[in-house]
Amino acid sequence: MKYSPLFCLLLLGIDIQAQSGKDKNKAVAVLQKTLAKLNNMQSVSYRYTREMRYHEDNYHNMDSAAIYIQYESRNVGGLRFQATRPAVRFIYDGARTLGLDDSNRTIDTATVKTAAALESNTFLYHSLATLRNILPLIIQTDNIQKSISDTILQGRRFLSVRIEAPGRYFGGLNGIQQLPADANLKRPYYLLIDPETQLPYQYVAKIARGIDDRDFITVTYRSIEANPAAPKDDSWLYATYAARYSPFKAKERKPIVKAGALVHNFTLPRYTAEAIDSISLQQFAGKVVLLDFWFKSCGPCMQAMPHYNILQQKFGKDGFQLITINIEDGEDDMKFFYNKYQPNYHMLFKGQALFDQLGLSGCPSSILLDKNSKVTHVFHGFNQTLIESKVAEVMVQ
Repeated sequence: MKYSPLFCLLLLGIDIQAQSGKDKNKAVAVLQKTLAKLNNMQSVSYRYTREMRYHEDNYHNMDSAAIYIQYESRNVGGLRFQATRPAVRFIYDGARTLGLDDSNRTIDTATVKTAAALESNTFLYHSLATLRNILPLIIQTDNIQKSISDTILQGRRFLSVRIEAPGRYFGGLNGIQQLPADANLKRPYYLLIDPETQLPYQYVAKIARGIDDRDFITVTYRSIEANPAAPKDDSWLYATYAARYSPFKAKERKPIVKAGALVHNFTLPRYTAEAIDSISLQQFAGKVVLLDFWFKSCGPCMQAMPHYNILQQKFGKDGFQLITINIEDGEDDMKFFYNKYQPNYHMLFKGQALFDQLGLSGCPSSILLDKNSKVTHVFHGFNQTLIESKVAEVMVQ
């Protein structure tokens, strides 16, 4: 399994030295200095690089962007910001967002009424604005564990503050959220701080399940500039771009298939241990069929997958067939999930066209068919109890 050189060095520094320097007061003092630095900024610009790795879901992603943030208490969320990455520009003016896509010359806009609407914004996730908001909570909350050590990263010395809030994690722009009830799940964080500037250099979120702590998110902050020159006033305005960009139009979706509708025959590739072949819906004529749609970077889909074998085993002997259909991932991912779950059901892929044809818009989504391939129920999300009850009903019809 490959890791980025940066993360390998970080792990090395933390693993070797994290046993020393556990003085909570020293950690708090360092965090207070960093918070003071961040609070003294009326605005800030920087570039971030974020790496995410979830081994259990075969997921790895890296992204980066240049960020400008201006703090204004009157704005929703207490700020406005601009983010730039190749072919994409995102602007939040304190009241609405503008998304510019240079690849197709479109502009998308939305009104922001509450700070909660910014919680899932990718550019603010683990941003310097996030740190500015959550550090007071970390400093003031006694049962949030804090310790400090020295670490060396690429030949440079940093202060490594380890932070852990049992049963909680640091999510979104504005605070601390509860972890799912799982005694084996822990979320320790490491904030690497430059001892000369007192500014953050790297933020690491590790996801530990029992003794397996391979999953992580790292965000590295570079070229931090306090109170830089502000973008031009007209760069915040929709009118500046209206002549050069066309309004974004969402893809028109078909209406969601309704109960009683006939799902026509389709054929899709199926992954098996021996080979990739294909199967068609008509092969299951006379059986009750559940079509379940998923993709690997869908968190609720990953939570549902461990239950699929149970579902097929419970009803399969009575004429039931579960068919899972991946809508976007390739053969390598199918191999990974097939080997992980050893499915007793059929695992199909390349299902995006079918997904669209049925009018679905989110995953996991499931469609239950009777013995004549007619829709009886459409499920959004995975509720095992509800699905099993409806399968049982249809089986006796």
